[in-house]
Amino acid sequence: MKNASFRYQILNRIVRSGIAAFLLSVILSVIVFYPVLRQESIQNNKMTNELILQKLEETLGFVESYAQYLSSAIGQSDDIAGYFLHPNQQEKAIAEMALNNFNSYSTMVRGVALLSDAADPLDSINNLSESDYQLLESDFIMEMRKKETFSSGFSQVYEVKINRNKYATTAYARNFFMANRWYTLVLFVNLNNMEKEIGVMAKGKLDVYYLQDSTGHMFFSQGSKEELNRARDLNGDMNGNYCANRNRALVFGSQSVTTNYRVVSMVPLSQLLLELWPYLIGIFAAMLLCMLLILWMTSRSVSDAVRPIKNLSEHMLKAAAGDLDSKVKTTRTDEIGQLESSYNKMIDDLSESMHVIREKEELEQQQRFSLLVSQIDPHFIYNTINSINYLARRKRCEDIITVNTALLAILRDRLRVNDIQITDTVAHEIDTVGQYIEIERFMYGGALEVKWDVSDNLLEEQIPKNMIQPIVENALFHGLIDEESGELNGMVRISLCRTQDGCLQLCVEDNGEGMDHDRLEQVRKEKYDPSDRGHRIGLSNIRGRLYYLYGSEDMLKIESEQGKGTKVTVIFRRKPFTRKRTFEKKL
Repeated sequence: MKNASFRYQILNRIVRSGIAAFLLSVILSVIVFYPVLRQESIQNNKMTNELILQKLEETLGFVESYAQYLSSAIGQSDDIAGYFLHPNQQEKAIAEMALNNFNSYSTMVRGVALLSDAADPLDSINNLSESDYQLLESDFIMEMRKKETFSSGFSQVYEVKINRNKYATTAYARNFFMANRWYTLVLFVNLNNMEKEIGVMAKGKLDVYYLQDSTGHMFFSQGSKEELNRARDLNGDMNGNYCANRNRALVFGSQSVTTNYRVVSMVPLSQLLLELWPYLIGIFAAMLLCMLLILWMTSRSVSDAVRPIKNLSEHMLKAAAGDLDSKVKTTRTDEIGQLESSYNKMIDDLSESMHVIREKEELEQQQRFSLLVSQIDPHFIYNTINSINYLARRKRCEDIITVNTALLAILRDRLRVNDIQITDTVAHEIDTVGQYIEIERFMYGGALEVKWDVSDNLLEEQIPKNMIQPIVENALFHGLIDEESGELNGMVRISLCRTQDGCLQLCVEDNGEGMDHDRLEQVRKEKYDPSDRGHRIGLSNIRGRLYYLYGSEDMLKIESEQGKGTKVTVIFRRKPFTRKRTFEKKL
C-alpha cells in the first residue's frame, strides 16, 4: 500500500467514503423520505389524470367551438339555405359541396351532417360510414331534434372502419336556429390523435387506466382485462375528482364538469412500493450523498479546470445571440488556449462573411428593383413609336412634331439622373402623364376627358417614380378604347390626397367598360413575370415595385364593375420599407 500511486490512494478513499455514505443514506431515506416520496408518487398519478382530463376537455372544447363556427358559417351560406328552401337533387349536390368545403378546415372532424324537418339530411360527401348514418337515426339524435332549443351534447364513443382504417369516433350534435327553422348540426369527431397523445402522456406513469364518456361507456383503456375490471369495481359510484385507497390499491378518478367525461386509473400498493424503492436507494443514497461527497473532495480542482471553459462558453452564447464583438482575451498556450484562439478567429471570419453577404444582398435588391423600373420605359417608348408610325402613314407632319416633342420631354425627364432614382416629385409625375396623354390623344382621337384632383401643397411630395403613367395607360387601353371606332372616349379622374395616418393615396378611376367578377379576381391575383415583355406589365410591375419598396403587396387595390368602370388605388407610405435580409418571396 505504501508503494500505491497517488491516483489509487484518492480513488480508494473515494470508494470507501462512498460506500459508508451510501449505507447511511439508505437507512435515512427509508425513515425520512419514504412518506414524502409516497405522497409525491400519488400526486404524480393524480397530475397525470388531470393532464389527460385537460387534454380531453381541450379536444371536446375545440369541437364545441368548431361546431359554433360551422353553424355560423352555414347560416350565411346561400347554397345550403337554397337547398332547404327548394329541396331537389341539384340543390342538394351544391349544398353538400358547400358543407364539405366548410368541413375542410379541421382534420379532427372527419364528417359533418346537417338535419332539418324541411328536407332530407345533408352530409359532407365523404369519410362517413354506415355506422355514422345509423347514428343519425339513433335515439340520441332524435331526442336532440325534439328539443328545439339551443342544446348540444356528445354521443357514446364508437368505432368505425373506413378504407381499412379504424376511427374511434364520438358524434357532437348542436341545435341552432336559421331562417325561422331549427337545424341540428352533427360533427363526427375522430379521436385517434387524442388517443395517441393520451397514450404518450400516460406511458411510464399509468399502467392501468381507462376513459369513460358521458354515457358511462368505457373506451381508450390500458391494462389487462382483470385489472380493468378491478379498477371499474373499485371506482364504483364515486363521482368527481378523488383519490381512494381501497383494497390495497389506489384508485384515481377525475371527471370533467362540462362534458362528464371521466379518467380512472389504478395503482396497486405493491407496485407503488416497487416504484418508490429505486428513488429511495438510487436518488437519495447513491446520487445525492455520494455525489455531494465526491464534489466536496474534487470541487476546487474541477472549478479551476472548468473556469476558462465556462468563460469561453459564455462568450460563445453571446456570439450565438448576435454579439460578434464578444471575443475572448487569452494568454494560455495549452489546449484551452488553442480553443480560445480558434474561437476568436472564427468570430473574425464570421464578421467578414456577414459583411460580404450584407453587401451582396443590398446589391441584389437594387438590381431587382432596377429591372422592374426599366420595364416601364421601353414599354412606353414602344407604344409611342407605334403612334408616330401611325401618324407618319397618314402624313400628319404637325402631329408628328407634337408627339415627338412630347416624347423628347419625357425622355429628357428620364435622363436627368445618372443612377437609379427610386422616387420623384408629384409635379414631375404629373408632367410625364400629361405628355403621355397628349401622345395618346393624337394616336386614337376621340372625346377623352382627363380630370386632375391634386392640391398644390402635394406637388413637391416624393412618390415612387413611374407609378401614375402605367395605371393611366391601363385605364385607357383596357377601359376607354371604343372597339368599333378605335377611339378614346370617356373620362379618367386622377386624384392624390393625404390619408389620416399621413400616407399619400393615389386613385385613378375611369368610366369605361369595367370587368366582371371573374376577370377582376384574375387581375388581382396576377403576379409580375419578367418573361411578359412588351405586354401585361402595368399593374403587376407596380405590385412588384411596391413589394420591394414597402415589403407588402396589400397597398394596391383594384375595384371594378361591369359597365361602370374601374378604380385603382395605391397607398404610398411615408418611408419605404427597408429589407435587411434576402428577398425570398417571388413576385
